[in-house]
Amino acid sequence: MKRFLVLASVTALVAVGGSYALAGGQPITGGVPGSGVLTYKQTSVNLSGTNGFVMMWTKVAPGASFGWHYHRRPVAVAITAGTLTLYDSSDPSCTARRYSAGQGFIEPANHVHVVRNEGTKPVYLYAIYLGVPANWRKNPTPLDMFVKSPGNCPEDIS
Repeated sequence: MKRFLVLASVTALVAVGGSYALAGGQPITGGVPGSGVLTYKQTSVNLSGTNGFVMMWTKVAPGASFGWHYHRRPVAVAITAGTLTLYDSSDPSCTARRYSAGQGFIEPANHVHVVRNEGTKPVYLYAIYLGVPANWRKNPTPLDMFVKSPGNCPEDIS
């Protein structure tokens, strides 16, 4: 029954949109900038009537780094172009993990890491911060906190 209601709603929206376009209005356009599989063990998000999300897009130039940091809320990241390298402070060997277009990952809140573009082409990504209070959505500056390099990772990774 639920599937039928969703299908009926989508059909109605397409019909209305098609009618609008046929009536001389501007068509509705859009697209999917990327898709893929997110990787991480598990994290939790506090959603409520006041906690929402912040979505950002970023272009990371070749050789650029975000520096060691953590996010005060969980973040889902989708790579749409290029290859991004992530170093995780909880990995004793600080092994690089690479994510290319169509891949992504989830960073839990308060998880120290660094991401860099070690390639020769720009990286484009979308980041969605989840469970963000209203005051931070107006000014998302307190979402990211920068820290010193952790002891288990080489100093030149920053």
